[in-house]
Amino acid sequence: MKKSLFKITRIALLVVCLLMVTSCMLSCHLFNGNNDDNNEDKYENLVKLTIDAGGQNAQYNTTSSLEYDKFLNPYPYNTLETLVNAWNDANAEKYGYYFVVADNSINMDRETMAPMLSNGSAPEILYYLGTTIAEDQSKGWFYDISSDMETPNKYSKAGELGSAKWKDIYDSASYASTFAPNGEKYTVELEQNPIGIIYNKTLFEAAGITETPVTYKDFMEAQDKINAYAQTINRGNPADDSTYICPYFHMYPWYDSYLESTLWASELEYMDVITVDGRVDAEEYARAYMQKDPVTEERRFSPEDEKYVELFRLIKQMTKYYPTNYSSYYAEQQFLVGNLAMLEVVGGSIREIVDTVDGEFEIGVMPYPVLTQQPENEEANPYYTTCNVDKYVRRGFSGYSTGWAITNSAMNKDNAAGNTNCVDACVDILMYLSCFENNDKMVNDLGFAVPLSGNTTNEYFKSLANTYKGDVANENTVSWSCATAGGTMNKDYYDAFYLFRQDAIGLSLSEVESKLSVLKSSFTNSVNTLYTVNKWDNKAWPAYGVSNQEGK
Repeated sequence: MKKSLFKITRIALLVVCLLMVTSCMLSCHLFNGNNDDNNEDKYENLVKLTIDAGGQNAQYNTTSSLEYDKFLNPYPYNTLETLVNAWNDANAEKYGYYFVVADNSINMDRETMAPMLSNGSAPEILYYLGTTIAEDQSKGWFYDISSDMETPNKYSKAGELGSAKWKDIYDSASYASTFAPNGEKYTVELEQNPIGIIYNKTLFEAAGITETPVTYKDFMEAQDKINAYAQTINRGNPADDSTYICPYFHMYPWYDSYLESTLWASELEYMDVITVDGRVDAEEYARAYMQKDPVTEERRFSPEDEKYVELFRLIKQMTKYYPTNYSSYYAEQQFLVGNLAMLEVVGGSIREIVDTVDGEFEIGVMPYPVLTQQPENEEANPYYTTCNVDKYVRRGFSGYSTGWAITNSAMNKDNAAGNTNCVDACVDILMYLSCFENNDKMVNDLGFAVPLSGNTTNEYFKSLANTYKGDVANENTVSWSCATAGGTMNKDYYDAFYLFRQDAIGLSLSEVESKLSVLKSSFTNSVNTLYTVNKWDNKAWPAYGVSNQEGK
């Protein structure tokens, strides 16, 4: 027992150290001859521009030291700053501007970011995750880069993707999902986001799980086996976090998006009809909710739809072995000490967990399992769904992440100068950072995500990348975010959906169903707000029941 406690304490301390170091890494700046003062001396006749180096998996700020230390500085990094300085040397004089990487990243802190954007004081290039784009698109905060994307990226090698049209560095389906509902594009995505489930192979073997789960049914049966094994060794008490072997837990409820898109994929034909791009945007959700079937008076979409009842049934089912105190359960720490068998993860989490476990037990990473429909010739099983699921979500990656936008700070400088030099410089450096040669360095040197080329150096990411590549080639797959209302409307509905999900875990399914009206009310408010702010024209919307396949 003492040995076990010692091991837990040691690993917990490692986690704390890692979190402290990561925090330092994300907030510190390396001076090492490349600091702002030196740049200001070197470019004293030029105007300084700032890049907010935020990111979805990890921020690209320079660390305080480039000396590796397993505990104090496990991820030394200054590649972005090095690339920026190389661009400055080659291009700053031409544009009259030079760039520095911010010491700290705002990293989507909306309380900080929104006021800066409102008064034009934000960094000229800003990390922006488009979960609130439907409410921000009409504010004049960001430069529409879509026309630039149609031009060659001059930094791409001849014959390489991007050399004909910049946008070619992205796959077409995922690229379409980066546009705002108004048809404009505000961000240049700089990495791909690996996503899946990390699992304890040692626990799998002990529980008799010989094959990695492929379907949702497999996934649930694996949970059952792990729980049965935990009971046999007296570690099946969900009220005791110190000994309980929990089969599965979320780090952030990404799986909900995966299931939601799968359940609604069959409706894409009728909902994705304003801007046909393989996903339902905020305006299309508003249309699907506001328009009713002229015969049945039913809406094409509603948070009270039976698909949402099924979504929460599936969620509640996959959380059935959650610990009693699940709201205060430290999932990552519990995985590190061997008390958790499966954990949802994205790229940054995979890297940190693998490095922290450091061989204490064997680890595997798998893509999300595929939700399958109840076969007609089999006995009813709750691990199937009775909804129509003729398509499934592409696994392995959730798509492109870490998008950087050119802000009104740059546009205001051009308005004052009477030229476009500032925005042009911002476009140019984003081309420079997204061409495969430079992007591979920028992303792989930090090692928390997959570069745009797909040429990852992380073995765990490679397996997810191969899965994604195979799913993209399958015509029966859809994009990760093709139908996720929580991540597509505005921040208010995003928060409401997230909180509802958390509450739903502790309720019975009948209670969840009765409370969906609360979610509907929040969605209605979101629709009304976005409809008014964006001045959408409902008379221009395709009629109820019109398919995006008509006329093809």
